Amino acid sequence: MLFVAGAISLVIAIASIQANSLVTTSGTRKGKQPPKKKESPKRKEIGSIHFSSNSLKQKRKPSYFLKIVKLRPDFELIFIDATPGTDRYGQRLYDHITNDDGFRSKGILLVAHHRIDRDNNGLLTNALNGYPRRAIVCIVDTSTHESHLAILSALRTYLMLPENNKFGYDYVVNSASDLTPLDEDLKPMNAYIQDDVIVNIILNIYDSTDQSWYQNNSASALDFFSSPTFPQYAIDTLGYPPEGIEQNGFARGFQMPS
Repeated sequence: MLFVAGAISLVIAIASIQANSLVTTSGTRKGKQPPKKKESPKRKEIGSIHFSSNSLKQKRKPSYFLKIVKLRPDFELIFIDATPGTDRYGQRLYDHITNDDGFRSKGILLVAHHRIDRDNNGLLTNALNGYPRRAIVCIVDTSTHESHLAILSALRTYLMLPENNKFGYDYVVNSASDLTPLDEDLKPMNAYIQDDVIVNIILNIYDSTDQSWYQNNSASALDFFSSPTFPQYAIDTLGYPPEGIEQNGFARGFQMPS
């Protein structure tokens, strides 16, 4: 009998604890404050809101990136990139260089088409629209990171003039604009420029450009054409060896004087 009475008392005690717990929990929930509503920006009257096709057009102006790279000979190439694989608007600058000898005092010579690579003399074209890519050719006496950014900044200033930039494009020059590798990794000119243009650069820049030019300038001639074989135009005009060169840099059949 005592056992039954004890058990009943235990059950009542547990039920009382649970009831108190529920009351406490319920009271806590009732007392919890809702999150404070954030103050929203002031809105227009709903009836005055209107979206037009012009308002939905992208307003952000594209940015174009000026790039420069030093070559193995004393030349630099300058590009204007929109996206990787596509160059973009620089026509006013290209015309100024081509028609007015623009920036000649800074060593800029011409605007040339960009070739595919050293082993392919074909035109490199834009990934976006298939238009031939272009490069500005510059001859230099001193080539440093600082001088690279200085010439790019001068070109940027010209491109940003209102009369040259009616669409308000942004032309970007920063430390990443200099693509020049270490000296041992500099590329020959025929990694970027087509063969006939290279020959014409040599003819117009250097003295004594005849069939003896390769022999007289063998220490630097391979900075322009470094392939094992040479284009016929360079062979016929500048005396590059028709048999090509071996890996040691000498023409096949060349005999060292005894």
